[in-house]
Amino acid sequence: MGKLSKSFSARLTAIILLITSLLFVAAVFVVSMFAHNLISDEARKNAANVLQTATLDINMTLEKIESSVSNMQWVVNERRTDSNYMYHVTEEVVTQNKEIVGSAIAFIPEFFKGKHYFSPYSYKDSLGIIQSKQLGTADYNYFEMEWFTEAFQTKKPHWSRPYFDEGGGQRMMSTYSYPLVDEQGEVYAILTADIDLGWLDDKICALRPYANSNTLLVTHEGNYIAGNLPDLQRQKNIFTMEETANNKQLQELANKMVSGETGDMTISDFKGISFAVYGPLSNGWSTATISSYWDVFAPLNLMHLSILIVSVVGLALLFFLCLRIVRELTRPLTKFSTAALDMAKGNFQAQLPEVKTEDEMKYLHDSFEYMQNSITHYISELQETTAAKERFESELNIARNIQLNMVPTDFIEREDVSVHALLQPARAVGGDLYDFLVAEGKLFFAIGDVSGKGVPAALVMAVTRAAFRLLGGMRASLGTIMGRINNCLCDGNTSNMFVTLFAGAIDLKTGEMTYCNAGHNPLVIRHPDGRAEYLQVTPNLAAGVFADFDYKEGTIVLEKGSRLLLYTDGVTEAENAEKAQFGEDKLLEFVSHISESDTSERVVNDLLTAVKSFTQDAEQNDDITILAISIPK
Repeated sequence: MGKLSKSFSARLTAIILLITSLLFVAAVFVVSMFAHNLISDEARKNAANVLQTATLDINMTLEKIESSVSNMQWVVNERRTDSNYMYHVTEEVVTQNKEIVGSAIAFIPEFFKGKHYFSPYSYKDSLGIIQSKQLGTADYNYFEMEWFTEAFQTKKPHWSRPYFDEGGGQRMMSTYSYPLVDEQGEVYAILTADIDLGWLDDKICALRPYANSNTLLVTHEGNYIAGNLPDLQRQKNIFTMEETANNKQLQELANKMVSGETGDMTISDFKGISFAVYGPLSNGWSTATISSYWDVFAPLNLMHLSILIVSVVGLALLFFLCLRIVRELTRPLTKFSTAALDMAKGNFQAQLPEVKTEDEMKYLHDSFEYMQNSITHYISELQETTAAKERFESELNIARNIQLNMVPTDFIEREDVSVHALLQPARAVGGDLYDFLVAEGKLFFAIGDVSGKGVPAALVMAVTRAAFRLLGGMRASLGTIMGRINNCLCDGNTSNMFVTLFAGAIDLKTGEMTYCNAGHNPLVIRHPDGRAEYLQVTPNLAAGVFADFDYKEGTIVLEKGSRLLLYTDGVTEAENAEKAQFGEDKLLEFVSHISESDTSERVVNDLLTAVKSFTQDAEQNDDITILAISIPK
């Protein structure tokens, strides 16, 4: 019994630990999801703010460059016949804006007679000193260069693709081209301003909300201008990048940037799961920053690791603390078990442990005491009635009353459950039994059939029912309770009597039913849709056959509106005058025709009527017990 007590304590502690762990995991999950969403939203907002700030800065610079160029058009128009003065104009453009590294006025062929190429060009050398030269030559045919042709053909300002200006600025640059038109609206020259892409690199690379963020700046055609995106060189098109070609999400990002859209999106790139924030510049270019979620959630991951370590240590301490407390609280169960065995052997005055607390232990003590007094009283009465042979009939009547009084007659009619039962012995007393009670939000019930008939069966029935009522109040599984009842019946069972017993417990909130069948007839379930079937159960030996048998239990979830019908073989084996049995098929048919409006009491009475109608005047050859349970919708 000591080992059993320890095992029970360990199982109870494990259940407490499991529930605590589940609640803790659920709480951590909810907090983590909330933190995850919050950090993700804040990360996107932060990246968008950084992008917006940098975009405004770059736009202001580009607009300043554009203004510097456009403001010079009237000067050129006024002095366009003075070729020498054009050098002064380009020097002035370079001087006005520190981001401008070069400026040219590229005239159309023969604008100045005898000069096929004429393009005064001023630029900053490596020391920052402004130098000037005539840019147009046969080796530097600016008429074929994008910055000239695009502005000349469209008659609109244009930012060129990035290019290395060999023979001009001798650096990677992008050129802003502004067409100059005469009074007839014809373009006679292109006024330009060059920017060093190194400056844009510094600006774009500063768009890094996180240490490992990638940035890029592309033209309206998708040409890469600046940034730190791996494996992508200037003058390359982002659509030709291998990573982009193989990734539909990066293709979508590239299309949105080229289209000039603003927004954010999640992508799977070379760094794993990331998010990109993108937006256009005023000149049609577009910039984006790509940040890995690994960087974003690094603090959250550290927090998870810390919680995991604290949880493991805390749960280990909780396990040992709960195990110690539970063992102390359940120590009286050992003495109750010993008393139960003594009572099973006939010592109904076995000493019970003293319980001072007003809890379940006190209730168990009172139940034991009540059982001792009841059994002692019943046996005393039975002994007295057998004193004289002429009082035999009255003794049987007393025994019958005792038996019927042992089963509950205060049937249950509640909003969440309805229970009604009937026990009709074939003789004055019988070996059938049923029991039920509601405790801790659960309905506990049982039905059984003792082998044999008459007084011996009734006595075994009384012990079985008392043992179930006693052990059913304990916090143990139905398999464990059935095993203890079995051991109790096996002890001193010289007459080799046994009991088929079906026990169950229904959680009235969830509808979950746990059951254990010790060789009894399977119960019938009528589902809310009217379908009736026998419950398939794990087979177990009847109680009282072999000691220490390991009883298996099962679980099923009952729907609202389900009905259960339990019975003894006195129902299905009831015979008519032709020795034909009522049978399981008729019982299943009866259950399938139960109406939703039928009460549990009516179901029990109607089934008994159906059996009596089938047997007619034939003598009842076995005890009939019926237990009906209804789970209202």
